[in-house]
Amino acid sequence: MNNNTYTIQKNESGERFVKLANGQIIPADIAGLCAGRDAWISQIRCKCRDCGERFPLSQLQGGGQWCEPCQTAGIIDE
Repeated sequence: MNNNTYTIQKNESGERFVKLANGQIIPADIAGLCAGRDAWISQIRCKCRDCGERFPLSQLQGGGQWCEPCQTAGIIDE
């Protein structure tokens, strides 16, 4: 039985991880790829590190850190 219990953790460099109720730890970028019966993991919402808006892990870039506009904000179009 899956009760969908989790916590979001981060290490000293700011990388995010999902810790499931069974103790399993999944890097946020891998968690964003979960499908099938574990698809709920990819829909866990986290804040973008820059703008603070909440997005599902499946939509966050840079290892589950930034939304797409913030991830590409420093790229100059020429």
